[in-house]
Amino acid sequence: MDSDLEIKNTEKQVPTILECTHKGDLNLGGKTVSCAVLSNGARVITQTALFDVFDRPRKGEKRNENLPSIIGAKNLLPYVDDELKKLAEPIHYYSDSGAMKSGYNALLIPAVCDVYLRAADDPDIILESQKKTVAQANIIIRALAKIGITALVDEATGYQLDREANELQTLLSKYISEEFLKWQARFPRKYYEEIYRLYGWEYDALSFKHPKYLGKFTNEYVYEHLPEGVLEELRKKNPKNENGNRSRRHHQLLSGDIGIPHLEKHITKLITVMELSDDIDGFRDNFGRVFEKKIKPKPNSNQIEMALNSNEEE
Repeated sequence: MDSDLEIKNTEKQVPTILECTHKGDLNLGGKTVSCAVLSNGARVITQTALFDVFDRPRKGEKRNENLPSIIGAKNLLPYVDDELKKLAEPIHYYSDSGAMKSGYNALLIPAVCDVYLRAADDPDIILESQKKTVAQANIIIRALAKIGITALVDEATGYQLDREANELQTLLSKYISEEFLKWQARFPRKYYEEIYRLYGWEYDALSFKHPKYLGKFTNEYVYEHLPEGVLEELRKKNPKNENGNRSRRHHQLLSGDIGIPHLEKHITKLITVMELSDDIDGFRDNFGRVFEKKIKPKPNSNQIEMALNSNEEE
């Protein structure tokens, strides 16, 4: 039994082989670098690309501690920390053609630059043969100062389009619950009092019936100021029925941990802007300044009357 255990413990762990989902070439420091995005979202460069970008042959200074030769020289080891060693671990993956490839985390490029630039601060450390790499590291760092390596890889491989769609879905899942929450009053009475005051309408605190125009107002000044895409998703999950009404309130679909707190914070800020405004025109101006949004021209009285009878509710 013990011998079986010993055999299992001595067996080598088989590395996980990922798949390439996107690939491309990016121009960095005047060099063309082959890169890819893997099935787990990792951005990688090929092993050859690491040396190409620094205009270095793969065979160079003697390797140390299983590091790529580009950072394996003895004089560079004091600048190699555990984080860099982790980045320098080979990543194995299948290309779109099914061939096995090996690469590195794309963040290894700026990390290598940092090693050479820190070493170059001490003229007694850097070797004459390494000065060309120092110069290239400077060029690369200046190029990366404007845009990160991750963004460059995403653009080169076309992954940015899928990433934006996935990130939107992640964002929506944080703000929107899969199930309707139990109804609770999320809009305080003060919210309605101020709207009525701004429009010069008479407010009845005992009545729960409001002009349907309030739905338009709430969409424009509340829900449209949640992250982009949230209102559209709420409308999909909470559609109008054949009578033009919604079965629930939009806020009943917001998540309790992120969506509702964001909504309540926005409403509190909105009420403050209302209180500082004398009328609806003043509110629109103040709202535009506070929330930095261009407000549509105020509708005329005939348009208001039409809106009061519309079915556009929150």
